[in-house]
Amino acid sequence: MPAAARSRRPAAGVLLVAGVLAGGCTSVVPGTASPTGTATTDATDVEVRVHLAEDGDPADRVARNAVADVLAWWERTYPEVFGGRFGPIEGGFWSVDPAETDPAALPDGVCFPDDVDDLADNAFYCGDDDVVVYDRAWLADLVGDYGPFIVAEIMAHEISHAVQAQAGLDDPSIVAETQAECFAGAWTKWVVTGHSEHFAVRPKELDPYLLGYLYFGDAVGTPPDAEDAHGSLFDQLSAFQEGYADGPGACAAFDGSRVFTQEEVLPRPGGRDRSYRAVVDGADDVLAGFWQQALTRGFPGTGPLGGPFAAPEVRAADGAGAVCTGEGAELDLQFCPGDGSVRYDAAGLLEPAFHEVGDFAVTTLLGLPYALAVREQRGLSVDDPEAVTSAVCATGWLAREAHLGALDGAPLDLSPGDVDEAAVVLLRYATEPTVVPESGLSGFELVDSFRQGFVEGGDACGL
Repeated sequence: MPAAARSRRPAAGVLLVAGVLAGGCTSVVPGTASPTGTATTDATDVEVRVHLAEDGDPADRVARNAVADVLAWWERTYPEVFGGRFGPIEGGFWSVDPAETDPAALPDGVCFPDDVDDLADNAFYCGDDDVVVYDRAWLADLVGDYGPFIVAEIMAHEISHAVQAQAGLDDPSIVAETQAECFAGAWTKWVVTGHSEHFAVRPKELDPYLLGYLYFGDAVGTPPDAEDAHGSLFDQLSAFQEGYADGPGACAAFDGSRVFTQEEVLPRPGGRDRSYRAVVDGADDVLAGFWQQALTRGFPGTGPLGGPFAAPEVRAADGAGAVCTGEGAELDLQFCPGDGSVRYDAAGLLEPAFHEVGDFAVTTLLGLPYALAVREQRGLSVDDPEAVTSAVCATGWLAREAHLGALDGAPLDLSPGDVDEAAVVLLRYATEPTVVPESGLSGFELVDSFRQGFVEGGDACGL
């Protein structure tokens, strides 16, 4: 099988989360009107030939539309990024269904095994024959879990590998795979801004698609230098968002110096499992230590913010007690300016997040109102979209310093998969108005704020 295979299985610890989160779908409907009212139509087989595609098959229809749009984007983008022109993918595009496809219908070549079952549950670009191949039955299953735009992104990712081949790029697998995801993000921004002929999608509709990274990220503990490493959930997700935010030129700059969160799991003496109560207490200590250092000593590359800091009281306050005034709708997480406390609903939020996502989900959630407490002490807003994005960014900043080992004495030992947990909990919980102040921000936007803090540090967080 080709090294650039797209199919990935989540680690066992992520399967439960995938089951909890799957089932959302976007309103992306190929062949419908765009937000601006410009009519769109489906690409035809005359425009884009997909070998062995089934007439009327929904997955083939979405895939063909995506191929048409991605190729159109690369025709104009490739000269701007690499110079020259983007040539055709000579071997073409192939749709298979292992339960139906006759092996004799497939061409000879190293990209097409004798047993068609070897093509199941996969989509890939294979450079030996310069082809893109996908299992349409598998794509149909993904559509049921994550919405039809997941098919479009897969096509954008695989065609990006063809671009890398034509541009002569030859990077380690984890760099090549995240770069392809970055290019897919840049193409998605082109779609969102209304340039696509065959898709119409809004940023808020990307959240269910982002949950697909639970499926595609490498299993936790996969060595980053593995021959077929794709990167962690966060590595891929942040690469997609970097392309979306900064464009294809930023993607072309990817190389081995990029910071990846994927790490090999090494044996830990005595294990690492901690109780829920120990995790909550530890998160309180970590947050106090991080902010004390952020204000007084700073971190490599980020000087001290300056100013006083009084650690807020962090306490469980279930039900109406989680509301600062004691009246009104119940909240799961809140910063109370009146007494400077951070309050959380254990049974309604923190314990489920701990058991369903992981221990760093607790630190991430508590970090949001904790950052609002710091903003209040610094005379900044605490109840508007700017405050929410700043708080999420600051939590990404904390994860960055922990990942780089720059926390002085704070008892936070990130393990492989912890940063993934932060992204998952933001998508799963933080879009709820009971968790953060009403901001109108999508999970996509929240995770991007976290990414900015993780990649750029505190300077990105408006503090």
